[in-house]
Amino acid sequence: MPSQIVSDTQESGVIHEEVPNPPVEAPKENGTPVEVESRDTNITGINNEVKTEPPSTSHSTSPADLLADLLGPLAIEGPPAVEQNPTQGLNSNQSPVGDLALATLDDQSNSVQPIVNVEEKFHILCTKDSGVLYEDPHIQIGMKAEWRAHHGRLVLFLGNKNTSALTSVRVLILPPSHLKMELSSVPDTIPPRAQVQVPLEVANLRASRDVAVLDLSYTFGTSLVDGKLRLPVVLNKFLQPITLTPEEFFLQWKALTVHLLKVQEVVKGVKPMPLSEMANLFMSLHLAVAPGLDNNPNNLVACTTFFSEATRAMLCLIRLETDPQDRTQLRLTVASGDQHLTFELKEFVKEHLIDIPRTQAAPPMAMVQPQLLTAAPATYNDPGAMLAGLL
Repeated sequence: MPSQIVSDTQESGVIHEEVPNPPVEAPKENGTPVEVESRDTNITGINNEVKTEPPSTSHSTSPADLLADLLGPLAIEGPPAVEQNPTQGLNSNQSPVGDLALATLDDQSNSVQPIVNVEEKFHILCTKDSGVLYEDPHIQIGMKAEWRAHHGRLVLFLGNKNTSALTSVRVLILPPSHLKMELSSVPDTIPPRAQVQVPLEVANLRASRDVAVLDLSYTFGTSLVDGKLRLPVVLNKFLQPITLTPEEFFLQWKALTVHLLKVQEVVKGVKPMPLSEMANLFMSLHLAVAPGLDNNPNNLVACTTFFSEATRAMLCLIRLETDPQDRTQLRLTVASGDQHLTFELKEFVKEHLIDIPRTQAAPPMAMVQPQLLTAAPATYNDPGAMLAGLL
């Protein structure tokens, strides 16, 4: 069996040099991200479909900055290639790399191991629109995306980190049934120390938590590397935060009391965190927290708009009730004009509350003393009392 030949950069400890390369000119429609800003939406009557089109703004990014952000210093100009010990590099980094790591087909004992935590990179890109998706000793895959309503435009950056070409490059997209995805052609060969950009068009057909898969294979020397990676095209990419007045919110909340349009669940096993950190999590998922709609300081109320080809713009309302004496459980209520969307959004939020992807440890939680609230009759002048009465 031919053995795998790679650059043993970890053992040598050589600092990789940044070699100036001419920036690859990205297409204008694919080269820059678009940050969608929230805006107030007027809702007339009891109408669960928000008649607004999402605004979008873009910031210009030069191709050189794009290359620096996604690829950084390429692993080139290292020591002469030596035969890699199969156990080398595994003992030095015991962190999990995820189940979808790429591996050689001809020799599993000499499998190509990622040098990044694949699972962590996926979760980071679920709340961000640019970054590194995957990296091993030979290739680095970056991503940059922009989203508008139920459409998305991504650019995959495939960077060859070596002084030898990557051949027999093949990239396929395995989309779930709720996504329509169209990938541009990928060159068969990536030259040494070069980068190719592959645009990917996305259309969201309906609400779902299923994830698309990137099927990648390439040949380096005598090794054929093949594997699958999850793409961070997730439900919150098609959410846009929205701000409602108390009158608009309670009108919609009352109208969505129909069975299955409003779903409530007591969630246990929640990762304890301060309420402010939970609000930051909601905002990272494109859920706009509305302060003042609930007079209980231990509760959160959020609003957002979901976009799909089936529902168009659909208003979604969320209420979170926490217990300051037990931060490991809470009551989650989700309402929308589509029962399938309500269920999927509830499960999506619950997944992030139970297992929150973070790269840094949370600060120690400050103990919150329970407050004794004086009972008062519910009136339509008190938003918190209105919300409690409708529940």
